[in-house]
Amino acid sequence: MARVASIAFTRYDSDPRVRRMAESLAASGHEVTVIALGEDGGSQDRQVDGVRVLGLAISQYRGTSLFRYLWQYVLFVVLAAWRLAGMHLRRRFDVVHANNLPDFVVFAALPAKLLGARVILDIHDPMPELFVSKMGEAGFVVRVIEWVERISIRFADLVISVHEVQLETLLGRGHDPAKFAVIQNVPDERRFPRGAARPRPAGDDPVIVYHGLIAPRLGLDVAVRAMELVRKVVPGARLVLIGDGDGSGEVLRLIGELGLEDAVEFEPGFIPVDQLLPRLVVADIGVVPARIDPFTANMLPTKLLEYVTLGIPAVCSDLPAVRRYFRPDQVLMVRPDDPEELARALIELCQDPEGRLEQAKRAMDFLDEINWETESTRYRRLVEELSARR
Repeated sequence: MARVASIAFTRYDSDPRVRRMAESLAASGHEVTVIALGEDGGSQDRQVDGVRVLGLAISQYRGTSLFRYLWQYVLFVVLAAWRLAGMHLRRRFDVVHANNLPDFVVFAALPAKLLGARVILDIHDPMPELFVSKMGEAGFVVRVIEWVERISIRFADLVISVHEVQLETLLGRGHDPAKFAVIQNVPDERRFPRGAARPRPAGDDPVIVYHGLIAPRLGLDVAVRAMELVRKVVPGARLVLIGDGDGSGEVLRLIGELGLEDAVEFEPGFIPVDQLLPRLVVADIGVVPARIDPFTANMLPTKLLEYVTLGIPAVCSDLPAVRRYFRPDQVLMVRPDDPEELARALIELCQDPEGRLEQAKRAMDFLDEINWETESTRYRRLVEELSARR
């Protein structure tokens, strides 16, 4: 049995990747402690499905201030390193799993590594591309971020990427391929049961859903503008947005400006993983309207994989990673940042209940090869191999 610490600048209850990896290890008999952000900005020490979760009293900032992001990241890494070092001195961890963002969160494991622990860096999102997407600039700051990525990867014993397209981007910066493994970001079917969607009878008004981060790069304004066109053809169609982020204000403003209050329902806030399922299974269509930029070009949206797993037919922007894993007859792909093309795709699915069910069935073929059962087994083996090398 290995003793594993996971460090993540996120809220444990609403981060499905951090949670399912920790629970996978705990279910196999490993002792797992997660150091994360406290729920509602407070500190906690609790047990969740066999995992000890330590929440640090730091609130998560979402905005465009580079200084505020940096300050929060540094504060979190210092506090996480302090908590981890104290626990490690009392009873040593075998493996420390550090989840980006930021990449330098891996250095919270420095005291533990000096005393023999092995270290994983799990790159959920590539930081250089995310910075360009959020801040709209490159140059010196991006070169610094790339340097931080490079030294963070060198410090780790193993680096995990979330899919092959992201791995190719990382290796294109000259990192050592021997250090890398891919653990796909697919849903845990205990929480997102395969085929659980409950489609409405033909003739009922269709419901389109989006859940997760509300940010300009993710194109929710495009979805709202598309709904103005959809309602002219399918008057009863509704778009349900569930989530929060720095794009929420603009989305709410646009809904009011276009007079779509009866067509677009906005449920603000991040929903814990356990509470998402009832909200999603009643949807007829899932929409992922991301814009294309250096970051989204490396993105295989988790929400898309959740729609696919539940059996909800999806319309998604035509992103390189989506095209790598899905055929156009499995996921309806549209040109990014084009409300008219998105509206046409949504209308097509709204008007063809049988066709959207067939599309959803074809999309679930993806899970025959890539699913959490196989990915979690691979992850546990990686952790156990690292632990054995201490």
